[in-house]
Amino acid sequence: MSVNSAVRESIEDKLHRTFTYFRVPLMTISFMALVGFIHDKSAFWIGAPVAVLGELIQMWAASHLHKDEHLTVSGPYSYVRNPMYIGRFILGLGFFLMTQNPYLIAAYVILFAVYANLRVSREERRLREIFAPNYQRYCSEIRRWLPSLKPYSLSENRRASWSQVCANHEHINLIGLLVVLAAVYLRIDRLSHLYWHF
Repeated sequence: MSVNSAVRESIEDKLHRTFTYFRVPLMTISFMALVGFIHDKSAFWIGAPVAVLGELIQMWAASHLHKDEHLTVSGPYSYVRNPMYIGRFILGLGFFLMTQNPYLIAAYVILFAVYANLRVSREERRLREIFAPNYQRYCSEIRRWLPSLKPYSLSENRRASWSQVCANHEHINLIGLLVVLAAVYLRIDRLSHLYWHF
């Protein structure tokens, strides 16, 4: 390993540990601040379906994902390596679209891209160690972010599994999303005078 690679991994490790430690309070504070920018019902009805679409993509991915047990190459993983992150991005984008603020939307896209690339780089190094050489072949055919039209040549014909959705705790995320959307709608409907001008 080169010195540059070691330094890069060290920085990534520090960022990962810091983000992991502070992620819950940071996400809570960020979300509460974001809600202050959401005040328009028509924007809500644009962003809410986008957020739900993102969660459905995450659920589809979770219904096939067996973490660290075997290399998942069925369902959405037949077409793209990181469908869970794509769904997460779309879910978050839905909320930022509700703000109708191009600066906030642009900041979200940039920050998510940095976060996702750092996180996925770490995960892919681990997957290469666990599932070599199968993972290398998978990466040679299937792109990290841009879905392929043609499925992976060794993809498995597995059905989506609700029990796997639950094993990956994605049903809890779905309930949480619906509760948050209901709370945001009620806040717009009942407290529309309380929002940030930006």
